[in-house]
Amino acid sequence: MNKFLYFCIMNTELPTYDEARKAIRSGQDPLAFLHLGILYNQGIGTRQNHVLANYFFEKAIALGCPGAEDYVVQEYEFGTKNIVRDIEKAIDSENHIAPETLTRFKKIIERERVKKNYAILSKVHEHLDLVYPNYNMEKAYDDVLNNRNTIDAEIAYALCTADNGSEVNIEMQDSLLEQLFSPITQDKDLFQRINESQETKLLTSETSELLQCIVNYTATYEKICTKHEVEKQEILTLDTLNVFPYVKACDLVQLRHQAFRCLLSVQDVHPLIKDQYIYSLHSDEKLLNICELIEDKDLQLFLISYVELNFDIETLHFSYLSLLKAYRENYLEPLVSHLNSFVRKLTDGEIEHQLPLFTTENLPSINIYFK
Repeated sequence: MNKFLYFCIMNTELPTYDEARKAIRSGQDPLAFLHLGILYNQGIGTRQNHVLANYFFEKAIALGCPGAEDYVVQEYEFGTKNIVRDIEKAIDSENHIAPETLTRFKKIIERERVKKNYAILSKVHEHLDLVYPNYNMEKAYDDVLNNRNTIDAEIAYALCTADNGSEVNIEMQDSLLEQLFSPITQDKDLFQRINESQETKLLTSETSELLQCIVNYTATYEKICTKHEVEKQEILTLDTLNVFPYVKACDLVQLRHQAFRCLLSVQDVHPLIKDQYIYSLHSDEKLLNICELIEDKDLQLFLISYVELNFDIETLHFSYLSLLKAYRENYLEPLVSHLNSFVRKLTDGEIEHQLPLFTTENLPSINIYFK
């Protein structure tokens, strides 16, 4: 069995591809369809094919297999299955959806919300009234400003940017990075030298752009708060954000949440913010067009920086999720390249180290279980 797969239903090995094909001929064994879906999902004994994997997962669900839905959720998380398309396919010509089908989608979306996987929740914003018919945006924003941990607040977080499609599997993203960079972080002397150096050459271009955007955002935010006597909200700064050897995915989530709270705290300083800007968070183009109508340069830069900050956060999340996808499919070259890029930066930055250039053969041990 593929060592990257955690199969939570059985205590036995998966069948071979030929065995799985034979097992589905009766058409009534839900585990047989699940097994075949996993084999296609992982490319074990056959070519990897997510379309066929999803087909057999759905067949297993229809036959009542209790674990198949976990794998479908995984496909939604990694983008190989589109929850919006599936919802829209389930809606009939009269804009109705079967109650049992809606219950299933709500169960998936709510499960992801609880896990703080806001990417999936943000994708269904056009069908939010189906899943959360009692959602109230004004109440949600008030909850966010007052740090109330409510469902409305979490939905608002999920919808507070045009694109957070990679804010998913956050714990797995961090687990992968922690294990990948363990040769650096577990060498206490080396790790100390890195942090004491504050060598900007060690940063990726994506991280450098994020840090500059944080500077712009916080500086203009403080000016606006002082000018309009607004109570400042907390936000991560360069002094409180750990960037070596990488920015944690969970810190990116916290940063995005705090940036949103800062935005809401100044919504009353200009009518365009409250009346148009916060209603257009689903579209970067609309946000930038609104910014052009604002004459206050500090406020304009603050609002532009909000768009840029979310873009930079999403860019880093996307790079992390891409590594996780590669690992999931047993394709280790991107992980090798990512780690070696930092090792070369250590050398270029003249930071003493004894690290080799890594290969797929001597890559740090990584164990992440997908279920």
